[in-house]
Amino acid sequence: MNNISAIRNFSIIAHIDHGKSTLADRFLELTGAISTREFRDQILDDMDLERERGITIKARAVTTMYKAHDGQNYQLNLIDTPGHVDFTYEVSRSLVACEGAVLLVDATQGVEAQTISNVYLAMANNLVILPVINKIDLPSADIEGVRQQIVEVLGLDAHDPLLVSAKQGIGVDEVLNAVVQHVPPPAGSVDASLKALVFDSWFDSYQGAIVLVRIVHGVIKPGMTIRLMSTRRTFEVSEVGVFSPKRTKIAALEVGAVGYVVAGMKDVSDTKIGDTLTQADRPTDVPLPGYREVKPMVFCGLYTVDHADYENLRDSLDKLRLNDSSFVYEPESSLALGFGFRCGFLGLLHMEIIRERLHREYDLALISTAPTVIYRIRTQNGATLDIDNPARFPEPETIVTTEEPFILATIVAPERYAGNIISLCQERRGIQKSMQYLDPTRIMVVYDLPLNEMVMDFYDKLKSRTQGYASLDYEFADYRESELVKLDLLLNGETVDALSFITHKTKSVARGRQLVEKMKELIPRQMFEVAIQAAIGKRIIARESVSALKKNVTAKCYGGDITRKRKLWEKQKEGKKRMKQLGRVNIPQEAFLALLKVRDDA
Repeated sequence: MNNISAIRNFSIIAHIDHGKSTLADRFLELTGAISTREFRDQILDDMDLERERGITIKARAVTTMYKAHDGQNYQLNLIDTPGHVDFTYEVSRSLVACEGAVLLVDATQGVEAQTISNVYLAMANNLVILPVINKIDLPSADIEGVRQQIVEVLGLDAHDPLLVSAKQGIGVDEVLNAVVQHVPPPAGSVDASLKALVFDSWFDSYQGAIVLVRIVHGVIKPGMTIRLMSTRRTFEVSEVGVFSPKRTKIAALEVGAVGYVVAGMKDVSDTKIGDTLTQADRPTDVPLPGYREVKPMVFCGLYTVDHADYENLRDSLDKLRLNDSSFVYEPESSLALGFGFRCGFLGLLHMEIIRERLHREYDLALISTAPTVIYRIRTQNGATLDIDNPARFPEPETIVTTEEPFILATIVAPERYAGNIISLCQERRGIQKSMQYLDPTRIMVVYDLPLNEMVMDFYDKLKSRTQGYASLDYEFADYRESELVKLDLLLNGETVDALSFITHKTKSVARGRQLVEKMKELIPRQMFEVAIQAAIGKRIIARESVSALKKNVTAKCYGGDITRKRKLWEKQKEGKKRMKQLGRVNIPQEAFLALLKVRDDA
């Protein structure tokens, strides 16, 4: 379609489980993009994990035609975005590709933490926001209360919001018509040099990396030589097209269009999200703003239960990396666990998804070490180190300052749980920034929290203390100086490297004691005594012992002189001492798995 005034690019933004994918299904049905025979729930979610959990992990774009109430035909480009906080950068890049956003709010739950976050992202990109209240058919729907929240909390004009039930198909046509009326058409020149935003990519076994783009200026067609501005690499375009929702090859993508580009890119790392794509022989001068390198925030070690599966794990990680450039890994080894990989993730959900995919798609049984974050350490020789693995933590006497990442957490919950939320945040070294009432029954609490206090079990604890009613959103704030120490676990004086972790000094003694007590329960008794110690540097802060299995060596002595029994006891004692020097404690895998579930309740 050459008529740019008849194009509308928009996205649906919402908190998790507010009906985003269901509304997208209704849009596709209504516009005839899919037939009744082809229909299935969450049609834009390809992965089984997405469909089971009811979440969107990868961005999708679909192009469809819609006949509006004014009788004209319009080309609608719907960009379906991930809803979870881990993928905020991808969401922001997807929103840049749009001129408008449909803000979906659940009529039974109201404005949640990620609703607020997504609205701010849309506002930052100057999008036209259309408030839509979903699930109006449910008996517990509070339409008027939710409308007031949209006005008062989000500051949007919602005096006459669009009311829909995506499941029942009520009001869906009115939403599409409002998109046509209120979302402006794209602005751009077809004659200018090519400028396109890359907002997603994935790997195809036959055609290499395929990128999803929004054409801001110019035109892209097969035979052109294109350049990615961040890597300066050039490729020849072999195919362009759109998803409707099936992949459809077309002659060219012109200004305002959203579609895919195939150009023989061998590696998905060539196609960075947020990058600008331009013509090699007539490049644009200035790339599109907002691009940044996506850096992992959470790290953990992944090891196979069966050491023979190591090569399978390497191959599986290679394949996952082809479709997810934000996931990174490197080989590492542990005395306790053998050979494995140190993996970096965008957040906890991202980590969980990767581990679940390794288990399901590649049938791997894995042990993962406790998740950690990147710490920043300045040493006496003036070097600044980024530490993502406790094994790389320098000796305490060489450290000048240690810094840890903080996040700004927004929690929305019923007012009756305020005390539980505040006590949990205080336990996790949180600093309260604000607390306000969204309405007479719901509050919004904002805290600065250390990220390493979040990665263990903060979300689980928050849900349990609020009976599942709290919603959480967070964003990276900055690095702050903290008193951090590395806590080692020693068995008979030998450090178990896989169980070392970095913690705050004020919590180190309590955590060390908790760990040695748990270890005492899990380590099986040996023929010699096993000393379990928690240490910071060379200082032991907690100790427990697993007593030795004893054999009654004097059972054969019936009466007689006591010296005979003492002689046998001394001989046994010498043997146990020699065994302790030579013997190694084999830690069962169950002990590792159980120990990694020990949480910081101190």
